[in-house]
Amino acid sequence: MIFPFRHFLLLVFILIKVSSVYGQRDSLMLLFDERRISDQKKGMLVLGSWSAGNILTGLALNPKSAGEDAYFHQMNVLWNSVNLSIAALGYMHAKKEQRVSEPMSVLEKQLKLEKSLLFNTGLDLAYIATGALLLERSRTIESLKKHNQYRGYGRSIVLQGSFLLLFDLSFYLVESASSKELNEALKLIYATPNSIGIQKSF
Repeated sequence: MIFPFRHFLLLVFILIKVSSVYGQRDSLMLLFDERRISDQKKGMLVLGSWSAGNILTGLALNPKSAGEDAYFHQMNVLWNSVNLSIAALGYMHAKKEQRVSEPMSVLEKQLKLEKSLLFNTGLDLAYIATGALLLERSRTIESLKKHNQYRGYGRSIVLQGSFLLLFDLSFYLVESASSKELNEALKLIYATPNSIGIQKSF
């Protein structure tokens, strides 16, 4: 049986149409994934800048300080040395990360980032509580050295924990808004595939 030429043309048209639809879908998903990665790099730059500033300030002021202030600057340097390493590793990881266009993979990575940020906010609250506990404990310590140490370390940990809480919550709110846009896009893709050609603002 000879395959009718008009059927062949119809098949070619369908293949081109499907290819175009999935091409638009992939482009849209790549935009979302690239934005997530860009947000991660920006976040690591903010964290790295804060950490570097604290380290430089602590190194400059620690030799000139005494009592609890010396311990305050000491803890700032130690704490932010770790943060700076985390920021550098996080930035390099984001820079090397492969972009994906498969919708479920994009969504999975987005949700994983949000869960990580929420988990971090819990740790931040624990840091603040630990700092507050050290400050409270310092009131009952008779040794002047220990008193100053607890006071200085406590002040530093409360400060660093508060910054991280603000950082992680702000980061989460940004990503939560992105997640809502992504979910809306996915609804369009799976409800009416042709509608993914609609322009979306970023």
